[in-house]
Amino acid sequence: MKDILKLSIGMLKQGLDKEEILRLINEKLELDHDYNDGTILGSMCTEPLEFGREVYLKYLSKNLGDPGLFPGTATLEKEIVSELGQLFGEQNIIGTLTTGGSEANLIAMRIAKKLHPNIEKPEVVAPESAHISFDKAADLLDIKLRKARLLNNYEVDLTHYKELINENTCGVIGVAGTTSLGLIDPIEEIGNFIKERNIFFHVDAAFGGFVLPFLKYLKYNIKLWDFSVKEVNSITADPHKMGLGLIPTGGFFVRNSQILNKTGFEIPYLAGGNFKHFHIVGTRPGGTVIAFWAIMKYLGLDGFIDVVKRCMENTHFLARKVAEINGIKLAAQPKMNVVGITTENGDSICKIDEELRKKKWMLGKFEDLNLIRVVVMPHVKKEHLAFFIEDLKKISKKLQIS
Repeated sequence: MKDILKLSIGMLKQGLDKEEILRLINEKLELDHDYNDGTILGSMCTEPLEFGREVYLKYLSKNLGDPGLFPGTATLEKEIVSELGQLFGEQNIIGTLTTGGSEANLIAMRIAKKLHPNIEKPEVVAPESAHISFDKAADLLDIKLRKARLLNNYEVDLTHYKELINENTCGVIGVAGTTSLGLIDPIEEIGNFIKERNIFFHVDAAFGGFVLPFLKYLKYNIKLWDFSVKEVNSITADPHKMGLGLIPTGGFFVRNSQILNKTGFEIPYLAGGNFKHFHIVGTRPGGTVIAFWAIMKYLGLDGFIDVVKRCMENTHFLARKVAEINGIKLAAQPKMNVVGITTENGDSICKIDEELRKKKWMLGKFEDLNLIRVVVMPHVKKEHLAFFIEDLKKISKKLQIS
């Protein structure tokens, strides 16, 4: 039967028994990396909390694409949004859980355009460090994405950013936890650029949203990034990253509830009735929402703080060790649990990345910035980092980087 599967590209005429199917799945999935083996150092996702997995499996049929059929699940989503609003500096917000940060950022870009119907050629200003999802959204929505260059320290050039704002600007983007280095854009300063102007301000905190609030409790000096900056209109924050939620679970949060009335979609034929919604997708899982509600209740504030605390301890360990390797240096001092690594003399980082991958280390590579980066997620343990450092030392010496 195995040979038949290899030869066939269509559906089998007769089904297999469960044991054979499971054996085949396990065989094929041997190619996959596993968060728990410690080699995945470049992912901003992690193994979901076990309790969340247990809860999720009980509610696979819940569909929040038709919330009228599942009002209890919809209520749990509203409770999540309310609690996160307080975490993000605003008591009364609306929002929704999404498939991830890409959908949330697409929603934000669409809203920025919809709120400015009189702008014939809409533009959105973002830093060069903004996530690729904004490029996708700009392409889909026919928006010109104008990117502010970065300084030598990888932070956004605010002078250039301000220069890009003009009469066609319908939205501006700030990032709280850049994909490359976990840096935080100066959200207050960007807010000042658009003060008293009718420009939609979205903050992409897909990664930072479940790190920065807890760093504040750990007495880290974190500049304002959320709804505490009054010009901020919406925020992306992903539970499936540092929130330990099921994949996929993203989040989109809005200060002004009237935005839903102005820009939301309506589907008249739903069995549960007609509801306004932000979503690009139709059917969406309720199980991930229920699971994250359970995770929030299970961990509580102290639990999330502890998760972030452990990740930051490992981040500081890694940063110290990287700084000791000849020819290698930190691209920037970590602001959260992201460590960027580059070469001291400006040599290409690509060869180092290639050698690391030969040893099964999976990092993120940013060729345009000449850096590789480690995301110190909850699945990354200190012993994993110690093995990684030893390999990095050997590779640096082998390549005679100095």
